[in-house]
Amino acid sequence: SIATTVISYYIDPEIYIWNFDATNFIILAIIAVILVPIQTTWEELLFRSYAMQGLGIIAGNRAVSYIVTSTVFGLMHIFNPEIAKMGYIVMIWYIGTGFLLGTMTLMDEGTELAIGFHAANNLFIALLVTADWTAFQTDSLLIDTSDPTATWQTFVPMFIYYPALILLFAKKYKWSNWKDKLFGAIEVPALKNEYYDTNGTSQF
Repeated sequence: SIATTVISYYIDPEIYIWNFDATNFIILAIIAVILVPIQTTWEELLFRSYAMQGLGIIAGNRAVSYIVTSTVFGLMHIFNPEIAKMGYIVMIWYIGTGFLLGTMTLMDEGTELAIGFHAANNLFIALLVTADWTAFQTDSLLIDTSDPTATWQTFVPMFIYYPALILLFAKKYKWSNWKDKLFGAIEVPALKNEYYDTNGTSQF
């Protein structure tokens, strides 16, 4: 996140290289602003719209779709270079992000917040800081030259920032009925068994 990067930059600035090149950065920014939202929107619609709704209908409850789609979203990143560099423990962060996005979608009853957060997160990664061990290799403002390990900074977003963000959204958008929205049963409307005769009269 921006906060952890700023803190890390001031605590240990020697691990960062200032990489700003106006021409390259402007080109990167234009491409990123266009393509990143397309990529993140596609992922959110796939996981938080189609898959979440489909699994919910099949299972008959929100809990299954919430847990499965959030977990699979995290597992989708298992081949990212960050995992190879820091180990499978980092999957906790990816799966936690999946649960954050799933919570936003179910509580807000729409994908807008999840799409916005996902796009902002990936834009931050593309534009602010990169490293030779990250999935995004870009002409970002900073290059992280450290030899990464899974430290407290890795999990700060999930255990501090994510809950704070959820509480902020809950207050702003007046979220309520958490149990039913996250884990409640899904009632699929029954189809009426009716047909129309040749005179247009409904027959049951």
